[in-house]
Amino acid sequence: TGSISIDPNERMSSLNQDHFAFEDFTVMDTVIQGHKELYQVMKEKDALYAKPDFGDEDGVKAAELESKFAELDGWNAEADAAKLLQSLGIPEEEHQMMMKDLPESEKVKVLLAQALFGNPDILLLDEPTNGLDVHTVEWLE
Repeated sequence: TGSISIDPNERMSSLNQDHFAFEDFTVMDTVIQGHKELYQVMKEKDALYAKPDFGDEDGVKAAELESKFAELDGWNAEADAAKLLQSLGIPEEEHQMMMKDLPESEKVKVLLAQALFGNPDILLLDEPTNGLDVHTVEWLE
């Protein structure tokens, strides 16, 4: 145990060890959750635009969220996540599947893509090659 100090402008990511933590999410959403701030902005935007009584105050909030979304390169999030997934051997037809429907070996790859998503400044990987095939290990290296 110990502590880690990082610059407030740096983003840290780690490989999630719980292969079942994202069972109720799609593969794509699971990867994008690797950039917590971006995913939160996306969800806030979705909730705001879904409001039946969208008012002026909501419009101001929406503008702020859209600005933050653009700043975080949100417009490229799905394309970037798809590229990562394909690089790790997850075919495009599986990107919208639910995590619970993937075999264990592919869940590991999705969680690795999640850790790598958004090019974090600091990346913590504990036994990142467990459960990976040779091709994926070579790609990771």
